[in-house]
Amino acid sequence: MIEKKKNIEKLSFGLMLPGETIQAWQAECIQLLTDAGHSCKLLIIDANEVPKKSFLQKLGGYLSSTGLYHFYQRFFFRPKSKFLNNIGSILKLDKESADLETISCKTTKKKYSEYFFEEDIQSIKSHQLDFILRFGFNIIRGDILDAAKHGIWSFHHDDEQKYRGGPPGFWEILKKDPVTGAILQRLTDKLDGGIILRKGFFKTIDHSYAGQIDQLYFGTAGWPLQVCNDMLNYDSSNLQQSKTTSAIFKAPGNFQMLRFWNRMLINKIRFYIQELFKPEEWNVGISETPLNKFTGNLKRHVLHWLPEPPKGRYYADPFGFMVGDDLHIVFEDYNYKTRKGKISQLVFSDGKFGDMKTVIEEDFHLSYPSIFQHEGEIFCVPESVEAGQVRLYKFEKESGNFRFMKLLLMDFPGVDPTVFRHQGKWWLFASHKEHSNTNLHIFYSNQFDGPYVPHANNPVKTDIRNSRPAGSPFIENDDLIRPAQDCSKTYGGRIALNKIVELTEITFFEETKKYISPLTKSDYPKGFHTLASAGNYTIFDGKRFRFNWNNFLYKLKMKMGRKME
Repeated sequence: MIEKKKNIEKLSFGLMLPGETIQAWQAECIQLLTDAGHSCKLLIIDANEVPKKSFLQKLGGYLSSTGLYHFYQRFFFRPKSKFLNNIGSILKLDKESADLETISCKTTKKKYSEYFFEEDIQSIKSHQLDFILRFGFNIIRGDILDAAKHGIWSFHHDDEQKYRGGPPGFWEILKKDPVTGAILQRLTDKLDGGIILRKGFFKTIDHSYAGQIDQLYFGTAGWPLQVCNDMLNYDSSNLQQSKTTSAIFKAPGNFQMLRFWNRMLINKIRFYIQELFKPEEWNVGISETPLNKFTGNLKRHVLHWLPEPPKGRYYADPFGFMVGDDLHIVFEDYNYKTRKGKISQLVFSDGKFGDMKTVIEEDFHLSYPSIFQHEGEIFCVPESVEAGQVRLYKFEKESGNFRFMKLLLMDFPGVDPTVFRHQGKWWLFASHKEHSNTNLHIFYSNQFDGPYVPHANNPVKTDIRNSRPAGSPFIENDDLIRPAQDCSKTYGGRIALNKIVELTEITFFEETKKYISPLTKSDYPKGFHTLASAGNYTIFDGKRFRFNWNNFLYKLKMKMGRKME
């Protein structure tokens, strides 16, 4: 068990910058640190002269073997994350004040690396910084790497195990890689051998390079703050050094750029076709098999699907509970015409389905009716992201409906909220609306009905492959297993079974044991994103794609910029 530190102080940091301006995502990164009380004490400005190119030299560059890439970057590439800001306005300090010093540093080059002069290194060390964020200079080596207590931190916006070099987020699109990684590392003298401080994975946005970059840059802007939280809350000295032998990528050639543009065009057409003509259609299935046996071999079990939903509706996100020998199944009942979901229920008894009825309905969309039990009572926490809340409902045996009980979280648009008890505490896992498929948030309480306190380092995880909740955790061979969605190829593509290794108020670690793919020989073979148990039953869902007029008209109006009536 990791021991929590007792004396928590704020950290001081420096910034390595190319000049007086920074990009929007870097500004957000700095703002998050300073808003949390960490202080920027030093600006280290790159004073190396950049040779000015003549018109003919610039023209020659655009006519070179990588000219199309540079032409695209110069005239057409406009991601919001790279908009420029003045560093003074971000720090809200006069750079001449005693609170913030600026030094300009030149470096010497040896092959591809830059080395700082000893005088500058000693000047930087005199500020006794806890860490330095590198937003400027190139490959740096030498004694400068130890100029701050916790070293120099640098981003690499790719999975270093696949793509070294750059451009960031580019090769994943060209190579049809569904996942794009990123790391924040403490630099060492070994090239591409830094100490991994934080790592995450995003779904590749393959139809927009600007969208891909914005997701990567803004999606990692909070990582330095989270690393600070880790350092202040517990001993994080056992971090691993990156070891990679992947190929080094450089600026793409002209033929590769033509392929890149062609691929993005095809992907964009495919994206719009999917939205307009192939919306999701889900249904709920059950297996008369305990969950641990069901996950061991899906193909062997006898499955029962709910009666096919009426046209223009689907059933998804099933959970269940037992009342006597009867299985009560609750699930999202979504209507494409109203663009709204409610929670419906039916009973499975003696091999037959009973009549369906609505058990929770609000003015806003509801889904994912997560079920848990406490002291003989049954509770439901449905997703109510449109209300910006996480809400608790209680099952009333007399009426067979769920009654609203109280708010568990206010001002948090929690996606797929899942409540369970573990080691004497109640835990609430959820994603946030803004990064619903990628980031995982945790809250905890001593009571099942709250108040719930945020985990010390939310979001605790960034991984498109296994973050978003996909059902209630369960025990298997004395391990706590958490189902999570793998949305890397498609939303709700398959389910990851994660073993929770460490779960406290300040720490969280889990490892993926295996993935469960959808039932390819069923009527719903294209997705699988909720898994739950009730008694000796396993409840799940499946996805297919089918044209829907209501969805088509709605999406078409959205594309044309018209408001819905």
